[in-house]
Amino acid sequence: MNYLLDALKQHAQKKPDALFLVDADMCYSFSEFYEAVGKLSTFLLTQGVQNGDFVVVHLSKKSEHLITYIALLNIGAICVHLYPEREDEYVIFAANHTDAKAIISNTFTQEVQGKLVFDFPKNNTLQPTYTHDYNEIAYVMFTSGTTSTPKAVLTTHENINFVTHTLIDLADMQKDIGREIILLPLGSTGGLGHFHASLFLGNQIYLFKGFYSKLTDVDIEQLLSEIQEKNITGILLTPGLVKRLLYHHQEKFQTCAKNLKYVLTNVSPMKKETIKTLLDLLPNLRFCTYYGSTEASRSIVNICRENGEFMHLTGKPAHGVSIEIRNKNENGEGEIYIKGANVMQGYLGIENSLNDGWFASGDIAREDENGYISVLGRVNDTINVDGLKLFPMELENIAMSHPNIDEAGVCALEADFQTVLGFALVLKNKLLDKHTVAQEIFNTLVKHFKMDQTDLYSFKLPNKLYFVDQIPKQGLGKIDRNTLKELLKNSQNTLTYKG
Repeated sequence: MNYLLDALKQHAQKKPDALFLVDADMCYSFSEFYEAVGKLSTFLLTQGVQNGDFVVVHLSKKSEHLITYIALLNIGAICVHLYPEREDEYVIFAANHTDAKAIISNTFTQEVQGKLVFDFPKNNTLQPTYTHDYNEIAYVMFTSGTTSTPKAVLTTHENINFVTHTLIDLADMQKDIGREIILLPLGSTGGLGHFHASLFLGNQIYLFKGFYSKLTDVDIEQLLSEIQEKNITGILLTPGLVKRLLYHHQEKFQTCAKNLKYVLTNVSPMKKETIKTLLDLLPNLRFCTYYGSTEASRSIVNICRENGEFMHLTGKPAHGVSIEIRNKNENGEGEIYIKGANVMQGYLGIENSLNDGWFASGDIAREDENGYISVLGRVNDTINVDGLKLFPMELENIAMSHPNIDEAGVCALEADFQTVLGFALVLKNKLLDKHTVAQEIFNTLVKHFKMDQTDLYSFKLPNKLYFVDQIPKQGLGKIDRNTLKELLKNSQNTLTYKG
């Protein structure tokens, strides 16, 4: 069943003139959005896109991304969602990995053998086509690929339906009266999932410009003004953005957000003190956190105010989702395994992605005597910088390529209410000029992460380097990141640098 398209058609018929989507200077009623989907469907069919074809969508205008996504569903094609900030090499990788029929982008212009490449058509006057065709796979997103080549996650219509209703129930979203600002990227399950929920319910959506991790204080002030002016009822934030609002914009946040019904965050854990500050500031707010991944979205949930002293924990399994913590150590810590209708069909081109329906998350957690689960980190040491993931070994290897660096170690630190990178280096010769070495390593990182092409990887660039005598190690020579973290927290031997 094509749940999203059926919902859109129903709303377009029952309330055609009701406002649905606002994107900068563009506004769409339900009927206008449905018509735009139909016209683009006709265009795609004339380009030779058919049921079952993969199509890479790499568009910076968020409304165009969404129209393209639903048009592909209409003709039974499969949308490959990419962040618009992805560089050309990644676009080519995604197209080749999925054997995509086409790439739709307003910035990518290269020729790729066997692929159609075109922009979103402007002033489309074609007659709408509504096939309501169907393919079991609704879309593809890629994993972060921090430890290996990114994997293409196959998400089904049934996955969408289940996860969307989990989200609606969690936030207690109301039909026909909700107004949500979508801040997070549509190439993520967070941003896209809230679009799904608003579409299912027939609510209004306001798309906020820019990449969420690059929002300036001026952007934050504008966001708060829009929340107040448009009487927004709900928003998905990251823990880092919640902290910025609480500790840098608290007075305006309290004034502008007093009518918010719900706020959700979807990535890393938050401190109990931060959550309590938020709940005290907005006494009528329903604040929820949830844990999941591209492969198994919204698996563990927590309604913070209701759960009192447990508000800071990851939570309990969502309704209909089974969680097992396997291969536990002596402290009861083990890997999270997930089973349920929220779990992907599998990875494209990889057999046996699941084990009897169970997904091995790669995340370490423990469960307390009350059934609350606390996610502790990654099996593979992935660092989560406000929802953007990096693998420390990648940065360590880059630093170690410098001829004057003997060892390198990376860990997560808390600074100014957000996660930052602790980047420790051991010089081969203590007499070397640290400022010169630091700048050279920074320049190497900038070049490696193609900062001349994209800002997407800027979160991998630390603004401080720590010079230490040695990197703490465990018995088998693996970096002891917890000890490193304590070492750097107390270290004064730092250098701040800029590119």
